[in-house]
Amino acid sequence: MITKMTVPIIALIVCFVGCKPDALYYWGDYSETYYAYKKSPNAETLAKHKLALLKIVSESTLRRKAVPPGVYAELGYFAYQEGKMNESNSYFQKEISLYPESSIFLNRINTESTRGASQ
Repeated sequence: MITKMTVPIIALIVCFVGCKPDALYYWGDYSETYYAYKKSPNAETLAKHKLALLKIVSESTLRRKAVPPGVYAELGYFAYQEGKMNESNSYFQKEISLYPESSIFLNRINTESTRGASQ
């Protein structure tokens, strides 16, 4: 009796274990580098985090996955902080094209940055 029940249970477990859905996004080392940057914000941790973001973009393309939400916006913010307005606007536009719901927020930041740059 126990033997007859064991085989179907094991088969069922094997079926459920094999049904893991594929991730929609590739996040790479985002969590680790973001945590390190927030824990001790300095030039080294910032550089590592920016590198991780750029790697996420390139790996997402290679893996044929969408770039995760907020990655282009974060790259745009870092470019804005460095005074690279054209690069910043380019990243913001990429974020908006992938995630239109971010347009209200990012367009406001774009307006503020161009207003601040012209003063």
